[in-house]
Amino acid sequence: MHVIIILLFSIFTGTALAETVTIEASQDNTLFESSQGALSNGAGTHIFSGQTNGQGIRRAVIAFKDLSEIPAGATITSAKLQLYLNRENSAATMMNLLRLQSDWGEGASDASGAEGQGAPAQTGDATWNHTFFDNMTWTTPGGDFSQTPRAQVMTSGLGPMEFGSTAAMIDDVQGWLDNPAGNFGWIVVANESVVSAKRFSSREGGTESRRPRLEIEYSMESGPTPVPGSDWSGPWFDPESDGEGYLVFNTPAGWLIYYFGYSTDGDRLWLVSNLLDIENVVLGQAYEFSMLVGTPGSFEMPTPSADLESWGTLQVLVADCVSGVFVLDGVDGMKTSNATKLIGIEGSTCMVQ
Repeated sequence: MHVIIILLFSIFTGTALAETVTIEASQDNTLFESSQGALSNGAGTHIFSGQTNGQGIRRAVIAFKDLSEIPAGATITSAKLQLYLNRENSAATMMNLLRLQSDWGEGASDASGAEGQGAPAQTGDATWNHTFFDNMTWTTPGGDFSQTPRAQVMTSGLGPMEFGSTAAMIDDVQGWLDNPAGNFGWIVVANESVVSAKRFSSREGGTESRRPRLEIEYSMESGPTPVPGSDWSGPWFDPESDGEGYLVFNTPAGWLIYYFGYSTDGDRLWLVSNLLDIENVVLGQAYEFSMLVGTPGSFEMPTPSADLESWGTLQVLVADCVSGVFVLDGVDGMKTSNATKLIGIEGSTCMVQ
């Protein structure tokens, strides 16, 4: 019995459905190297990464904290970070994407001109020294982040730049989806041993298509398709078992099932189920009914409802509108019927001619 149910369930459970969403950054900023840690650019239209020519290091921080477009329980299968390189005064360089390990802020600082010098940090800004200016600091100046790159990309001139999906990036996004409190985003660190500074459009950039974006592909196990319950009433029989079967009634109050057949001693056996409210049948899902028996019970002298006694259970698993598995389990033992509906109700979708 268990083997049959498991096999049918595996056949009728859903398959994984792939979906793709593009998420805009919820915050970004630049850490400007300085001993005072008093520079930032939280509201600026650009973020920076790399070693400048004599003015210190820049590191861009980006977070995508609003993952509400992805349903709970989803499995992340791809994650790509898209940036737009809009200015450079250095040769091509390797950009490293690393996972941040502390939360940080984006305040109202807004640098003037080309923005490369930063602006005085405002309350809540991330700076070289601060996670949130001016009273919360990084454990290590310049940011707290994993030392192993989650992805790398070599710059190749102005225009779009993408950190292609890697297993590490997928792990990061999956972790953020499952545990939003640990979502601190990434930091972009260039080769800082040479002049390598690059400027990218921020989430406040004027051209929407150039703002940082995270393209995520995920999969969900599709649930089995519900089928209208009104199509299931009728007599159900196992062709291998003579003289027994089930009468299924889908009533406004719920499903009611009668069994007529034989006990293990060969005596006639009539059972009736409790009412079970099934709004929509799900193919491949087992529904359990409590089965009642009357003593002695006969067509001529049925047992009053108040005198019915518990007999056991009936599990019903429908494969389609005309076939299913019925499993009785009670005081007379266990019986499995691979049943077929012989006739339906006129006008119903699953009516058998």
